Amino acid sequence: MADFYQHARLPTLHHLATPDSTVREAELVELTRDRPVALLLPALQAETGRPALPAILRQVAEVPYISQIVLSMNGMDEAQMHSALRQCAEWAAGKPLTFLWNDGPALQAVNQRLTQAGWGGNHSGKGANIWMGLAYLKARQHRGIVISHDTDILNYSPGLLAKLCYPVAHPRMAYRFAKGYYSRVADRLYGRVTRLLIFPLIQAFQEVLGPLPLLEHLESFRYPLSGEFAGDCDTITAFSIPSAWGLEIAMLCEAHRQLRVVEMCQVDLGFHFEHRHRQLNAGTLEHGLVAAAADVARCLSFQVLRESQERAAESLLRLVLERYRVRAAEWMNRYEHVALLNGLQYNRSEEALAVTAFTEALQALIASAVTDGLRVTGMRPAPARALEDMEGMGEQILAAAL
Repeated sequence: MADFYQHARLPTLHHLATPDSTVREAELVELTRDRPVALLLPALQAETGRPALPAILRQVAEVPYISQIVLSMNGMDEAQMHSALRQCAEWAAGKPLTFLWNDGPALQAVNQRLTQAGWGGNHSGKGANIWMGLAYLKARQHRGIVISHDTDILNYSPGLLAKLCYPVAHPRMAYRFAKGYYSRVADRLYGRVTRLLIFPLIQAFQEVLGPLPLLEHLESFRYPLSGEFAGDCDTITAFSIPSAWGLEIAMLCEAHRQLRVVEMCQVDLGFHFEHRHRQLNAGTLEHGLVAAAADVARCLSFQVLRESQERAAESLLRLVLERYRVRAAEWMNRYEHVALLNGLQYNRSEEALAVTAFTEALQALIASAVTDGLRVTGMRPAPARALEDMEGMGEQILAAAL
């Protein structure tokens, strides 16, 4: 049975049927004639040596309503940059493509200006790549729609683009922000940070703080950490986001603060995505899955407690951690039952190890909050604000684009 349940707060657009792709593409060409669609892809240079990115670019090249691709990439030296640029242009097969070398001296100079203005921290994360791509589009005075998704999707389909674009492009919907969701499942359940950290952590915050509107908003998203979204360019370039893995949570919080409920939605993207999965290194906060979880937990805690006094924030986080331990065990049981019912592999010891690692990340967060306060390193101003406040920054970014 198809799921058509509507959350009381957030409009949810379900996958109940598959429209004819040719008809849908033709419709989107007409709908976006005066609102061009840019595809913003954040990536590491290492993705050029893996199968997903080449396949994605080759398929996007055939999508008629995508007017341009902005590839915001890092993790490379100059020689690797030239190689990646040549490869990606070849895979895009004539589709207009802009390449942003975030490690390069020109864009590092932009990052240095942000640091000097008080927006320091890591400049090499996914959020930093998304920020630079949005700043580039804003500087180019892009007046249309921006779509973004991850570049490690192994079973990619252009239908993903149509699903994200349609709610923003269609005049009878006219959403300003659309968040994609999908299941993370193959022979087993994936999405551990969402399943075993974010869901029970939001519930723990609710039990400590009560039904805050922001927590109710976050709870309504089926997959808050998905990397797939679309929006009106002017809308999403007004979002303040961090440079690392807290990007997705921060965007949802910004949507809550800046948009009405009827101006945003979540979209069922309709099939199982097969991503490259991160490794779990228990007790290690610098690498892999736990590093991402630590960033996400810090960003979520900051967004919820940003108006609290520092001492109160520390006390509240200790209470939240106590509730998280209880709720995480319950959510682990729930997902074991899901796996059993569906005949999926389920390694309870690995799931318990993930909960232990996430608990360690939360304990480290509390310890750092005691010494340094509760803050998100690498938090950046909204791209639109930065371009407005920092004279010449837009020209700098445009000049750096390849």
